[in-house]
Amino acid sequence: MSILIESVVLYAFYNRRDVHHLDSICLLTHVLEGRFGRPFTSDLVVSEVYTLLRRRVGFKAAIAFLEALRKSGISVIFLDEALYDGVIRVLKDHTNRVLSFTDAFLLLLLNELKIDFLATYDERSFTGLAGGIIGRGYAKELPESEVKKILARVQDWLGKGGR
Repeated sequence: MSILIESVVLYAFYNRRDVHHLDSICLLTHVLEGRFGRPFTSDLVVSEVYTLLRRRVGFKAAIAFLEALRKSGISVIFLDEALYDGVIRVLKDHTNRVLSFTDAFLLLLLNELKIDFLATYDERSFTGLAGGIIGRGYAKELPESEVKKILARVQDWLGKGGR
């Protein structure tokens, strides 16, 4: 079992004003606990999240993201020449969708690596193309006791010098 994490999920974790902040806290906590198997993201996602955080939240949050990602156990898959050709193929196969290059790369990874789940709030881009979408409303689906436990764990982490 495995999960691929999209930009919006990582960004919302670090942006307290994001409408999906609580969903990201809960979802990423469960991802890091191994509930969805091996976690992956891509170098293009890392670039997007760093840039968004740097511009919208600040340098400190952007660097905290990079440092936490390195320690997280989330494997970052890097775009190479063969994968680049695959992304072009995905874009050509889905001309009826307005996919970003990064979204096409994620779709390629989902299929090539047979990844079971996609963590995203961007259903518009991925519905019908990716099975096992997890994200929107994730925290609301959990028992209140589980959400409280997760928030206490995050607060404890923050008190120990986390983000």
